[in-house]
This record gives sequence, structure tokens and C-alpha cells, in this order.
Amino acid sequence: MLQLKQIWKSILKYKVSSGLTLLSLIISFTGIIILTLYVSWEKSYDRFHKDVNSVYRLETVLYGEGVPAALGKTIKTEIPEVTDLTALAPYLGGTISTSELLDKNIKFETKAAFAEQDFFNIFSFPLTLGDRNNALEAPHSAVISESFAKKLFGETNVIGKYIIAQDIEYKVTGIMKDIPKNSSIQADCLFSFSTSKVESCYSYFEKWTEWSFSICLKLNSEANTDSVCSKINDIEMIQQFTKEMKSSIPEGSGLVNLRPLKKVHFTPSRYASYANLVLLNIFILLIVILTVMGAVNFINFATSQAPLRSKSLSLLRVFGGKRLSSMAQIIIESIIISLAAMILSYLIYLLSYHSIENTFNIEGLSLNGRYYFIPALIAFALIFGIIAGIYPSRYISSPPLAQSVKGNAHFSEKGKTFRNALVITQFVFTIGLIISALIIEKQLNFWRNFDIGIDKDHVVYLNTTNELQNHYQAFADELLKNNNITDYTYTEFIPGQVGMGWNRTIDGQSIQMKCWPVDENFLSFFNIKMDEGRAFMDKNNSDINSFILNKKGLEKFGWENPLERRIPGWGFDGPIVGIAENFNFSSLKDDVEPMVFWRTNGRKDHLLLRLAPGNYTQTIAYIKNTASMFDAENPIEVKFLDDSLNALYAKEENSAHFIEFITLWTILLSVTGLLGLIFFISRERIKEIGIRKVNGAKISEVMAMLNMDFIKWIAIAFVIATPIAWIAMNKWLESFAYKTELSWWIFALAGVFALGIALLTVSWQSCKAATRNPVEALRYE
Repeated sequence: MLQLKQIWKSILKYKVSSGLTLLSLIISFTGIIILTLYVSWEKSYDRFHKDVNSVYRLETVLYGEGVPAALGKTIKTEIPEVTDLTALAPYLGGTISTSELLDKNIKFETKAAFAEQDFFNIFSFPLTLGDRNNALEAPHSAVISESFAKKLFGETNVIGKYIIAQDIEYKVTGIMKDIPKNSSIQADCLFSFSTSKVESCYSYFEKWTEWSFSICLKLNSEANTDSVCSKINDIEMIQQFTKEMKSSIPEGSGLVNLRPLKKVHFTPSRYASYANLVLLNIFILLIVILTVMGAVNFINFATSQAPLRSKSLSLLRVFGGKRLSSMAQIIIESIIISLAAMILSYLIYLLSYHSIENTFNIEGLSLNGRYYFIPALIAFALIFGIIAGIYPSRYISSPPLAQSVKGNAHFSEKGKTFRNALVITQFVFTIGLIISALIIEKQLNFWRNFDIGIDKDHVVYLNTTNELQNHYQAFADELLKNNNITDYTYTEFIPGQVGMGWNRTIDGQSIQMKCWPVDENFLSFFNIKMDEGRAFMDKNNSDINSFILNKKGLEKFGWENPLERRIPGWGFDGPIVGIAENFNFSSLKDDVEPMVFWRTNGRKDHLLLRLAPGNYTQTIAYIKNTASMFDAENPIEVKFLDDSLNALYAKEENSAHFIEFITLWTILLSVTGLLGLIFFISRERIKEIGIRKVNGAKISEVMAMLNMDFIKWIAIAFVIATPIAWIAMNKWLESFAYKTELSWWIFALAGVFALGIALLTVSWQSCKAATRNPVEALRYE
């Protein structure tokens, strides 16, 4: 039986090899731990619900998750396979408080939503107080989370107490546990959907024309999703919409489909965070890459020590040991190093994961509630050590015993070829990741600097309160008294967040378009150019309920004389007074959609202001002080429009920087591998270097000799990595409407960068070998 003491001595004897192997594995395992926790977190969304496999969300090919709430009632009546169903609507009213807190002018902004009474029968959010079957049944009922209850009342036992939202009083009928962060539904407060029956401000909840709700449903165990989906599409109102929107629905597709709850997190949403499944797959690939690169370094370091290790291990065989015993010793050594690397990597992870989450604005790196990962990581280290140690153990023990004892062991050229192939593989990954990181950053810069067609510089915005809307003109006039505020406009939405969709049938054509309620200043404020007709006239009330269509909308309608047409609105028929040039009013990930600007005297939810360049701090302070003159109880927040537009790409930006971070991590892993490899190669060829120098070889010639193999390996890796990276990144860019080009210089730069890293790493060690005294080299061994 092998003695652990002997194995430990062997590890310490070859301390350079053991140290480099340990360092390489620490780098590899730390990256693996972080990426595995992140990917598993994103994949875990919504899977904690008891009936997750039976829960679906309704979606349409036109509006995504947006559907009419009225559809839910019809489904419950006509489709028996549906056991529970809830419509959901985000609460857009801003703050929530209590009568006691309002006396102190204290209000809280929080995530809230309206939900129907089946909500807790579909989702497994536990109630600590209240009846989950009817807590959301009666109008003016509310269920709040434990943490929000403590914030409002200082305690959680608050059943029967009242909260106030948008001047409407709700009775607390349930207390729920805080919703887990890995839930697509996030809310600290749920209002009863039935409140819409008694509150006129929510009358639109009942309209078939309002496609701004989400519907989640649970099917019985015998239900067939295709059959249920077909039945929903056969509902009379859905059939009617399908006929009207026939030209916009892909052939062979129904208007409505069912998305499993398990996949909701991977679908873009207006109200919830979502994960890009393509990027998650990239992160899974990065886990594989880090594992392979760690194994490559391990094998290279172990096999480069083969001549020394072979002589040492041959003595065991001389004294009666078998080759299997020698192999077992190497494998056990690899297991010990692997376990040590995992322990140190885990400690590094514990010290760094908070900083990584904050830096890249991500979640899911904590082990809280996921301690099962610890034995999984130990098992991974054990398996890694065994698998990574098998090849070196066979290779080192392969020479005949007679050669090994004399120190003249000859190893198969296949082993060196395999080692070279591993180095090439490592650089294929490195170059591919460098190319990907550069292209992703180029795409983000393309979005940042793209001219979206409006003048968005020096623009700030604020959400208006009811009091500010009641005195909107006086408020704007007061603001314009400050010379640093040059213009203003009121609008329901800010650029990038237009949430109103209209379906209008005119002359037998049914067109889906975006609708943007604006005031008379909007087009001039953003310097939107007119292609035909005119802009809205300043303070001309005759323009109220008139429209301006963008060129994309005109193309969709195909009208020859658009200024002679009218568009039906909410109980009125408004004229088209102009055609505006297209501009990107949403994310550049999507193409320009048909848009109609609706001149209205209401819907002044946002005020946008253009500031003179200069001291923004003082101007913003003036805006806040002026707002407090009109509404002292509700302080406003002033934000820059540029920040809001950049936030459209926040998910991609954070993911991109995370990928760049992992790319640097793999480069560090490659550098560690190269450093160790050149060290061992230089030592193998130390006599050759001495002889060459005695015969007149220059230091530069010796360095070139040692570096040449690495240059060839990187050249081969570049040839392999380039087409793979081109195909992968071209596929990634295809998902965006506005994208950058795959420039040749990116691939060239990645190759030069990889070559530079390799030469800097290798030259440092080869220079030491080349400048060594040749007399010492000839005495070696």
C-alpha cells in the first residue's frame, strides 16, 4: 500500500511543477466555481414552484406577454383543462403608505402588482398569515410581504390593517414570505384584481382592447398543451383579432401560444429581469473551456517532468513494485493537488464573490441555500484529479525499466505531439475568446454612438405627480424662467419605453403600431424632421386628437395620400397632419416599428427638459425646488435621458463585461501554462543551449530557437480559432436589427495580442536560459 508520506515528499520534491500546477488549477477552479454558481442560479428561476411543470404564461406573436385580462374569464369558462388562472397587472401608481405614515409625509416605492384570487393556487409563495384561497378575492384586498409589513407597520401581524395606494385604501388580508430573488414575479405587495370592478380608474382592466396584462394558468395532469393552445385560439374574440391581424401573423401560427413557466425567465419582458439563453450557453462553454485548459496545464506540467519522474519511480519497481503502483502514486498526487486547489479556490471565491456581483451587477454567486454545491465541488476535484492524472501516469511509467534506472528513458514522440496539441487547443480557446470579447465591445460601442434620429443631448426627465399634472403649464413656465432650461415637452413615455400598442383597422387593413401620446412641443423638442405635412402647432387646441405617422407606419399602410386619411382613437376619429422621419424610439436590438404620435392634452406622465451645458447640479436642484412649490408632499427624481437609453442595453453590457473578465481569466491561465512549459523545455534543452553558445550562438539565436515552437503553435491556433469565432459571433449579431461589422482587424488584433502575450511570457524564461553561463550548462546532470 502506498504511503501518503512518500507521496507528500514526492510533491514537495518537484515543487516547481507542483506549484505551477496548483496555481493553474486555482485559476481554473475559481472561474469554474463562479460561473457554475451564476449559470445554475439563472437556470433555477421559477423552478421552486410545486406545480412548475403544469404552469404556463399566455403569449402572442404580436405583443409577447401582453394579452387582455378579459381573455382569462373566457378561458376559465370554456377550457376545462385549465384548473387555475390569474391575470396580472403591474402597479404603476408609484408609492404605497398608511394613513399614519401619510401624516408624517412618509411613502414607500416598491414593486407591486394586481393579481386574481387563483394566484396562490398557481404559485407556491407561502403565506404566513391569511387564507391563500381567498386572500385576493374581495375588492380592496392586499397581500404584502413580511419585509414590507415591517417597513410599513414595524411588525408582521398586521392582518386587518389598511394601506393606501393612489388614494385608494386596501385591507391587508395576507402576509407572504418575501418572494425569492430567483422568481420571474417580483412583488412586495399584491392588490386584488377585483378592485377594478369598483374603481373607475382601473376600468381598462375589463376591456378586450387593452393588451397590457399577463395571464398565467395551470393545467390539469391530463392536459395536452397543443390542444389547449388550439382551443384558446378558437375563442371567438381571438379569432376576430387573428383575422384582423392576419398579415402580421406568421403563416401556420396561431395568435396565442403557451410558454412554460420554466422558460419565462429566458424571454424578454417589460416588467421583469430576464436572462439571455445564448449568453448562458456561452457561460456553460466557458466552464468547459476552463476545465479543459486546467487539465491541459496539468498534463503538460506533469509530462514535462517525465524524465526526472521516470528515474525516481523506477526505483520503486526495482524493489518489487509494479507499474500500476507507480501510476497510482502519480494519480494520488494529482488528486491531492486537485483537492488543495479546490479548497484554495473556494477561499478566494468567498473573499471575492461580493465584489464580482457588485462590479458586474449580477446575482446568484452566493451559496446561501445552495450548500449542496460544496460536496459537488469536492467530487468534481476528485474526478478531475483522477482523469487528469491518468495520461501522465501512463506516459511517465511507459519507458522500459532498464532505461529509466540509468536516467536514459526515451519517451514516444506521440507524447510530445499530444502535448503540443494541448497547447494549440488552449490557444484556440484563448484567441476565440479574445475575438468574441472585442466584437461584443465593438457592438456595445456601436449602440452607444448610434444616431437614433433624435437630439437626446443635455436632456433630463422626471415622473410627474398628480399635482404637477394639474398645474402642468404653470410648472413648465416657472421652470423656463431659469436660463439654463431651454425647452420642455410633456409625454406619456420617454424614448426607449413606449408601452402603448394599437391595432387599427382602416379600409379593411389591420395594422399593429406603437402609439405615443405627446404634446405640441414634442417633435420640435427632439428635432424630429418631417417628411410630409406639418408638425403639431404650438398651443393650437384644434390639433388635439390629431396624429402624425412615421414613415414606417406609412409603408405599412401603403397609402398614397396619407394626409387625407384619419385614424380611429379612443372614441374619436383623428386626422393625420404629417409624416415624420423614422427614428429609433426603442432598443437598437429591434428594428423601427410603425409609430403614430397622438397629440393629446392629457397623459402628461413625464416632463422632459433640455438643459444648457454647464452646471447641471445647480439646474437640477432648481428643478426639484420648483417642483416642491407645486407639490411639497411628493419629491421628484430628475434623471438624464442618456442614462435611461443606455439602460436598454444594461443586460448585454453587464454580460459583455463578465465575458471580458472571464477572457482575461483564461489568458491568465494560458500565461501560467506557457510559463511552466517554457521553464521545463528550457531545462530539458539546457545542454543543447550550452553547446550552441560554446559554438558561437548568440543570445537572440538561442531565444529564437526556444520561441519558434510557440510561434508555430499560436499560428495554428489562430487559423483554427478564426473561422469558429467568425461563425459564432456572426450568429450572435444576427439577433440584432442594428449591428456592427465583423471587421478583419479584430481577428488580426486578437492574433497579435495572443502572440504578444505568448512571446512576452516565453521570452522572459528563454532569455534566462540563453544568458546562463555555458560552463554551468555543460555540467548539468
